[in-house]
Amino acid sequence: MLAAADRALWHTARRRLFRPVDALFAGLIVVCAAGVRIPEPLQYLPFAVSLVLLGLPHGALDHLVPSRLARRAPDRRAIASVVALYMLVGSAVVVLWFASPALAFAAFILTTWFHWGQGDLFVEGTREDAGRPSRLTRAGMLAVRGALPMIVPLVAAPAVYLGVFRDTTGVIAAPALDLTPFLESTPVRVGIGAALVVLVALTLVGTARARWGTPAGRRAWWGDLGEVALLAAFFTVVPPVLAIGLYFCLWHSLRHIVRLSLLDPGAREPLATGRFGVVLRRFAAQSAPVTIVALGLLVALFFAVPRSGLSGGALLGLYLVLISALTLPHVVVVSIMDRRQAVWAGVRGDRFAVAG
Repeated sequence: MLAAADRALWHTARRRLFRPVDALFAGLIVVCAAGVRIPEPLQYLPFAVSLVLLGLPHGALDHLVPSRLARRAPDRRAIASVVALYMLVGSAVVVLWFASPALAFAAFILTTWFHWGQGDLFVEGTREDAGRPSRLTRAGMLAVRGALPMIVPLVAAPAVYLGVFRDTTGVIAAPALDLTPFLESTPVRVGIGAALVVLVALTLVGTARARWGTPAGRRAWWGDLGEVALLAAFFTVVPPVLAIGLYFCLWHSLRHIVRLSLLDPGAREPLATGRFGVVLRRFAAQSAPVTIVALGLLVALFFAVPRSGLSGGALLGLYLVLISALTLPHVVVVSIMDRRQAVWAGVRGDRFAVAG
């Protein structure tokens, strides 16, 4: 089970970091539901900020993860293995973009769906000791959490989704695939939305069976439901580019940084006392060298792709190509973290240890 000290640290992070983000998301839901139009350049701002804060840097310490999981000082062999992983897998993703942009985009969506669900599943396991759902239910939780940012915008705003698809694939080659008739079809959107509703309902029933027997379990269940409802409304009402950019930085990346910081002995004390500014500054300093390398790759990619441009959509598309090349090896590293931290361990006699 999760150690009491680690559970307390996650409780502090939830109260001091995550709830303000919840409040921001809820406020944006109200603003956008009231009909306030957010200027398009402003919608790209979270992605621009993510180049140096939270978003792109959140995976910049992957080379230290094996050593931190083993609770030892970083060594060259462990670092070299992660660097090799990024070079091989990331290069393969870039090759796929040049070979088949549409297929690469679809693979990126599926990978991000899995990874963002993966991140939320881990954080859900840090709630109060409240009963452990079955592996099947945990798979449902992962699928639901990843689908909210990846699928809800497609159902709610297919034209914007298609625009991002065209902009991203268009930096490589002229779009050769027109998905408009399919994705803007009302029956298709209703079918996708209905399937997601059924998946959410089945998953909530599964988590209720595991958690409803104790007061702590019921609080955990209501907390999970509240987050699912908040994210569903957020991605339905808020413009998709703005919503996904904010989610990437303030939801997914922030939670992963807390998870990494719990493996850093130098960050645990400020985490325990709620000095999150110290934790984030420490993380920023540690992640800066690799982030700078990633920014250099983005510049190189700008000159390498045949159709790069300076419009907001083209720059976002180029950034997404880079992120896709970094996401797949990052998923491998996080999957190793999940294994070492027993995210998928069996219900009976299992554990969910944050420090590995």
